[in-house]
Amino acid sequence: MDISILLATYRRPDMLVRTLESFCHLTAEELDWEVIVVDNADDEDTRQIVERFRSVLEVTCLVERKRGKNNALNRGLEGARGELLIFTDDDVIADPMWLIEMWEGAARWPDHAVFGGRIIPKFDSTRIPISKKHPFFRGAYVLADWEIDEGPYDASYVWGPNMAVRAEIFRKGWRFNTDVGPNGGNYIMGSETEFTVRLEKEGFRSVYLPGSLVFHQIRPEQLKAKWLYGRSFRDGRQKALWYGRPDVPSVFGVPRYMIRQLIEARIKRLLYFYDRERAIDFGIKYWNIKGMLYQYWKGLPETKRVTALPDVSLQIPETLTKNKL
Repeated sequence: MDISILLATYRRPDMLVRTLESFCHLTAEELDWEVIVVDNADDEDTRQIVERFRSVLEVTCLVERKRGKNNALNRGLEGARGELLIFTDDDVIADPMWLIEMWEGAARWPDHAVFGGRIIPKFDSTRIPISKKHPFFRGAYVLADWEIDEGPYDASYVWGPNMAVRAEIFRKGWRFNTDVGPNGGNYIMGSETEFTVRLEKEGFRSVYLPGSLVFHQIRPEQLKAKWLYGRSFRDGRQKALWYGRPDVPSVFGVPRYMIRQLIEARIKRLLYFYDRERAIDFGIKYWNIKGMLYQYWKGLPETKRVTALPDVSLQIPETLTKNKL
């Protein structure tokens, strides 16, 4: 088997249908490939949808009852037969040349183990929560279009909806960290990123393949400020783990200066109540800082300390355009 496509799903049959339909139009030439769907809810509707595609796709549905995307991905690894494992999500639309571009790209870089492609958000509506392109949107809507040529790049820019890893990595015992990633609750973001960065630290480099493209379906609820705030909070938790604890005066393990930043963001959010863009801007900042403070309060797995954190201030630059398939 050349390629195994792995994706986890949790009670999103309508999205999954569109994803599997796009797989039916993939140009594969002589490639031998399979699809492994891991149902993380033991859901009858999900199994029925996968069954509908068995006549046109070599697709298998596995069940992982322990909640968590990374639990599901690790379960999928047990059944994968491909030499190149391509990971994606249940809410993408794959470009017809996706597989070919990923496979041929991996062949051009035989000394590299991890590969990331382009991801472009697909909005079903022209109405978005802010009429300007906010820097937080890149991560929130999974916009991985880096405008660089094919070649090695930072592992933190390899994102889950469009990444590939050589099977030999998993034969060596590498697995996804089940303490991070979607699990139905107040989870820590960055499940695949945590994995690729761990690999990079051990010498496994990543390559950007801009010809490999998927579109990320944006759901209606993702266009609301409430969803953005939740995403920002989880992103804050990830930042706290990523950067460590700043070596500054603290109160109950929480940096004092960040408490001041939190209060200031809250006040400015109220002051700009009638300016929707500015209010959402400070709302995103407020929840991002709050997520970091929450993780500091919960504790960090390591005692790593840094002298200062990156600036968490947010700005609103140019217009966000509607992406079409």
